[in-house]
Amino acid sequence: MTAILKEIRDLEARLSRGELEHAEYLRKRAALLDSVETAETEFAEPGRPAVTPRRSGGSSALALSIVVGLGVMTLCIALTLVLLPDLNMALTLGVTILAALSVTLLRDSEE
Repeated sequence: MTAILKEIRDLEARLSRGELEHAEYLRKRAALLDSVETAETEFAEPGRPAVTPRRSGGSSALALSIVVGLGVMTLCIALTLVLLPDLNMALTLGVTILAALSVTLLRDSEE
């Protein structure tokens, strides 16, 4: 392949110097490119797998996020109730901890 490229460059140089006419240059260049053999391989191109349409998983993702959110909030409230006997304080602190976790998770996913 390198030899053919060198010969094409020589033809271009001869064309720019005026030693060859444009038609003769094109004919010789085409003959050079046609002399290149194409490599035949036994490799078969892999077929593309059939793409199955996805169902919209929006409702299941929403349900899962609600369940996980309620579970984490319940866990936060239960742990807070162990430390503080006041229910209002436990709810407030549980929601605050859940909000802090949510902000942390969203901030990590943006980066």
